Amino acid sequence: MVSLYVNAESPVNLNRNTDWFMYPEVWTICILILFFAGSLFFPSSKKGTPFAEDQGMYNGLTWWEQIDNGKQLTPNIKFLTIVPVILYLIASHTTDYQHPMLFFNTIAVVVLVVAKFPNMHK
Repeated sequence: MVSLYVNAESPVNLNRNTDWFMYPEVWTICILILFFAGSLFFPSSKKGTPFAEDQGMYNGLTWWEQIDNGKQLTPNIKFLTIVPVILYLIASHTTDYQHPMLFFNTIAVVVLVVAKFPNMHK
């Protein structure tokens, strides 16, 4: 009997610069890097304010310290601290708690949450 489907071999990928995009871990690492940059670097280390109207009042404070005028344990601070933990739980469940991804996710959430502790400010 004649087969209706053609048995073709997959083409050989000659470009090794794009071959690494085929691994699912690459996209997780890219998302972690972007999350670190947006969630750890900017609010925790960027000092001052991007606006000139304050005349340098907040030049000594990081963006994280400026939220709610530096008060601790406000609803905004609690929400912004809980978001990485919720994302960690979702990411851990999605990756079925496999060792390499669980390790990277655990390191990421520990660094992000510890950086938001009040002892780390000023």
